[in-house]
Amino acid sequence: MEIVRERHVDQTMSGTKSSESCRCNTIPRLSYANLKLSRKHVPPMQRYTSAPLSAPRITLGHIPTGWRGTEQTVEHVQALIRAGAKDFYVRQKAIDILLEKHVKPKDYLAEINALLEWVQQHIRYTKDTYQVEVLHSARRMLELRAGDCDDMTILLGAMVEAIGHPVQLVLSGPDPLRQDLFTHIYLEVFHKGRWIPLDATMPYPMGWAPKTPVKKIIPIKRRSTMMAEDMELQGISAAGAVPDWLKGLIRTVRREALQPKDARIKSLWDLLRQRQLLHRSRWLKAVLQRMWSRGLSARPHPRTARRIVKRLRRWGVLPPRSVGATAYRPAGARPVTRAAVQAVRPVALKPVASLRPATMQPVRPVQMQPAGAKR
Repeated sequence: MEIVRERHVDQTMSGTKSSESCRCNTIPRLSYANLKLSRKHVPPMQRYTSAPLSAPRITLGHIPTGWRGTEQTVEHVQALIRAGAKDFYVRQKAIDILLEKHVKPKDYLAEINALLEWVQQHIRYTKDTYQVEVLHSARRMLELRAGDCDDMTILLGAMVEAIGHPVQLVLSGPDPLRQDLFTHIYLEVFHKGRWIPLDATMPYPMGWAPKTPVKKIIPIKRRSTMMAEDMELQGISAAGAVPDWLKGLIRTVRREALQPKDARIKSLWDLLRQRQLLHRSRWLKAVLQRMWSRGLSARPHPRTARRIVKRLRRWGVLPPRSVGATAYRPAGARPVTRAAVQAVRPVALKPVASLRPATMQPVRPVQMQPAGAKR
């Protein structure tokens, strides 16, 4: 694994000097008189530049086979995305790209698209070293301009998060019989209540995602207080919070009546369509269509709610039972409390009187007389 932390360079008008901290370039202070006389001739502010390409710090480790190896690799990718999003040079590069493409302020969808197109056009897809999984930091990727799917995911994810848009990872595999085999990784960015795929390895626009039979969503671990309003959707926060509309929909299906054209059904439909999960269950697709057109009667539907929750947990939309089992308790139900365990007191055993075996008396034979015999 390659995790690089380079020394930064502080360039000022007086020269260049090395430093361990990250500083912006500023123009020297001018007196009020000089500023008033030469307002039109003030030199432009110099942009911050990174340190020259140097020997990286390489960390080597053994990756096990199977899902354990994939899980360790994903953890390194998450750490590099979080570190890159806090790197000033990465953030400045993302801002420079937006300025070069003349993206209007607060046009967040255009910001995401501009960064995706820049990575597609300026980063060359290059495979890793033979039989070695190499992971580059976002800063190193801006210098090398080459890498495979996980490197492009690190760079694009770091730049997108550096300008305020949360992302999550998507693993895809080609074999439906091997649910733990993954061969590709790409991003999804959260925008206005939905997740938008971003695959920088292919020359396709924002929103395109490879159609593979196996997919797994990996939320990036964050602090619970970080961007709480934007991360209320499924599992993106550290606490694995479930949106209120989804909890309310499951509670309504289980116990109450549901009106046709309910907005919560459309939200769940759009969520599953964005994740390309609708085709995995014909039953759930038909149930959502029926509830949207006809609604549900006032009688309870616990079996339907149980099957919906089971599928959403299997696909990663809902947290596992051990994490969020209390999130779906029906309204008004009392919480289950554990009974107090009392200490067991030892009981004194009394000795039982010994039993003497009974003596067996021999049985005397009885002489049988034939019937009709006279005495």
